[in-house]
Amino acid sequence: MEDNSIIESHEDTAAEGAKVTSLRDVRSKKKPKPTFKQEMMSWIKTIGVTLLIVILIQQFIFMAVEVQGASMAPTFSDGERVIVWQLFYTPEPFDVIVLEHTDGNHHIKRVLGIPGDRVDYINGELFINDELIEEPYTMPEPSRYGFVLEELCQFDDCSVIPDAYFLVLGDNRNRSGDSRQYGLVHESQIMGRVVLRFWPFNEFRIAPN
Repeated sequence: MEDNSIIESHEDTAAEGAKVTSLRDVRSKKKPKPTFKQEMMSWIKTIGVTLLIVILIQQFIFMAVEVQGASMAPTFSDGERVIVWQLFYTPEPFDVIVLEHTDGNHHIKRVLGIPGDRVDYINGELFINDELIEEPYTMPEPSRYGFVLEELCQFDDCSVIPDAYFLVLGDNRNRSGDSRQYGLVHESQIMGRVVLRFWPFNEFRIAPN
């Protein structure tokens, strides 16, 4: 009886060993190699998704812009590159923004008047709601181009900036095309706020306003 028990035990072990070996064989089987067409379709899908993500980011979140001209000197110089934040942005006083001009070009300017403000620029001095504003970001030379709000406004009654409109100026007042030439800008023209200067690298700075 004892011998039979031992024999049965050996047979059970052998059967279990066969099962283990069989499972290992199944797991070790390699997946069939994808065909050239399948690989190409996989690459096309990956590239397509990547491009879509990049487009969505540039359209709705942030974009890179190159500064052209000297209208924002000394804050920004010609050829510098900046990142503009677009998502859920509402312009605030003194923000440096990028706007789309009616000629299709992008302009970088500073917001100096928001809806409900009265802004005047007299003898090189900025007044917002009759308060004199210090402007350490501008060029030291006095501006030759002053104004009162009514001269820039496209509306009959313009004692203050109307809803959805903004007044923008360049920091280099004597060499800037801005609201003094093309009037108040509509909120739909404002693309976003400059949040970072990334080129040249030695001028890298967060929110260089």
